[in-house]
Amino acid sequence: MSGKNQHKITVEERERASREVVQSYIATTALYDFNVYEKRVLYNLVKLAQSQIEGVKLADNLFKIDHSLKGFLLIELPISYFLTDKDDKNHTRIKEALKSLHQKTFTYKDEEVWECFSIIANPKIQLRSSMVSFIVNSKVWDVLLDFSRGFARYDINVAFTLESSYSMRFYELLASQTDPIIYTIESLRKIFNLEGKYALTKDFIRYVVESAKGELDRKSPVTFEYTCIKEGKRIDRLMFFPVRQSDKEAPDAFYRSTLRKYPSAALTREERQMLTDIGFTDTGIRNNLALFMECQKHLDFLYELAMIKAKSRGKRNPCGWCINSLIGKLSDHTKKIL
Repeated sequence: MSGKNQHKITVEERERASREVVQSYIATTALYDFNVYEKRVLYNLVKLAQSQIEGVKLADNLFKIDHSLKGFLLIELPISYFLTDKDDKNHTRIKEALKSLHQKTFTYKDEEVWECFSIIANPKIQLRSSMVSFIVNSKVWDVLLDFSRGFARYDINVAFTLESSYSMRFYELLASQTDPIIYTIESLRKIFNLEGKYALTKDFIRYVVESAKGELDRKSPVTFEYTCIKEGKRIDRLMFFPVRQSDKEAPDAFYRSTLRKYPSAALTREERQMLTDIGFTDTGIRNNLALFMECQKHLDFLYELAMIKAKSRGKRNPCGWCINSLIGKLSDHTKKIL
């Protein structure tokens, strides 16, 4: 592909392009250390890469992607795409982020290769037009487009509202997950580029895991619960359970993603009635469908619901108590398999 890509789109296409993006899981789990504003630059690169593979056209005078440079791409976009309403208007932090990214490298590793290359080069801001331009190594672009090892879907609007890079990273890792996911403490330190920092596991959990969970609880449609897995007396791994917060989620967004994974997702009449008796509305059932599908797969779901129903009487929030109970049951089941 060569020349500049600069096109018009319909309102519906633009809204879709600005909401949900798909990021290569290689990029999601790559090892790096970026601050919030640097992350926002990278989110825009992911968004641009997605627009090209999906064929979504980009509006006039907003984005330019020039592929004519051999081995590199020239990107141009408005500075407003890096900012939120809370941000300063003199663009100081964006300038600092661009300068920092200019000096940083992207480390990529798989079973066959280890590579390290610059992320952006020659960042420039046109002060009168507030347009930002920079050069991107084509290898960075290739990593963002590499879906051979899976991908992560997330809402870029949610990602932009987060104020901690730890929260952003957990959101990326968990946004498209429905199953419990396990990481060793050591692998998490590597993912967050915190080797040598927070040497005590309790400090790592307090300042990284709990801190990220707190912000996701407040702002994100996807947060998590977690449980510690020990080797002897030492905490060796953490098991994370994605938790959907329907009040913070775009209507039907998670339901659609659930149907992608479970195309024939359905509860039996008895299971649905039991959930209704516990207190779930149709919306509540839809928002937690992925969890219920996992329970169908791994547990005697109807029996567990009957037990929960009997014990949920008098609970202040029986539906929430039910969800936590089911997550605990799945956790116990997974630990038995390990």
